[in-house]
Amino acid sequence: MYENKGYSVGEKRVLSSNGKNELVGKVYRPFGEIKGYFHVVHGMTEYIGRYDSFMRLLAENGYIAFGYDHLGHANTAKDDSELGFIAERGGDDLLAHDVKMFADAMKAEYGEHPYFLMGHSMGSFIVRMATQKYITPDKLIIMGTSGPNPIAGAGLLVCKLIRAIKGPKHISGLIDTLAFGSYNDKFKDENDPKAWLTNDLEIRKKYTADKMCMFKFTVSAMHDLISLNKNCNTDEWFKSVAKKMPILLTSGEDDPVGDYGKGIRICEEKLKSYGADVTTRIYPHNRHEILNDNCRDEAIKDILEFIA
Repeated sequence: MYENKGYSVGEKRVLSSNGKNELVGKVYRPFGEIKGYFHVVHGMTEYIGRYDSFMRLLAENGYIAFGYDHLGHANTAKDDSELGFIAERGGDDLLAHDVKMFADAMKAEYGEHPYFLMGHSMGSFIVRMATQKYITPDKLIIMGTSGPNPIAGAGLLVCKLIRAIKGPKHISGLIDTLAFGSYNDKFKDENDPKAWLTNDLEIRKKYTADKMCMFKFTVSAMHDLISLNKNCNTDEWFKSVAKKMPILLTSGEDDPVGDYGKGIRICEEKLKSYGADVTTRIYPHNRHEILNDNCRDEAIKDILEFIA
């Protein structure tokens, strides 16, 4: 347990919806008046510790900030052999269900407060599905997401075929290339395969030196990722969540995940067509990880104003 004058930081463990793994999380709890819960759902091949400075700031502003490492990630993985593996089947639903499992455990311990949910990248797909199936936050922040992917169906078929031949824990270079091979095209001159993440060179160096960020997804986990993306971009999804809560869509203009803003605008238009209360913030000249890019202060200010 860490304490300063305004908040404490501690660990929290909650049994996953798979009934096997403990979701290992962090809780940042203010000592004074509680304005609400702020639940952070991290992205693919990273972990909740990468949001430490952001969550400390949330705690300083009166929010109980919390999140956990997903199945197949960092401390929730029982050992390195589980990194990149979520489940043999249905991992996409487990990831969405875990959002509710951890949120319910927090509310049982700390009582009722307004509940704000934010997901980044793969985490954005997870919270989008969680809000359709399992939980309704007071407000939802969708960060670094994407619109519909026209080849998602083909990607799922390829994953199924390779999984049937090689097994669910096989790591496929082909699928990895098909999914992410074009992400760095706009930034080739920088001679850094992770340039698409952020303009910040130091952040990129830390990322590539961190084994908890550089592992690969298994073929079954890639199937889960594509399923999440496909299912959260159906008309059924947009219609079902549009009027449940106010939504903030936020992204970097140079983020290939969001098709350089085009996918974000598609999401915005679809949500608005079904009557959603949606706010969109796209930050010029910033890339995928807006909390680790030049727009960090502006992005955090916009989030705090949205949940106030």
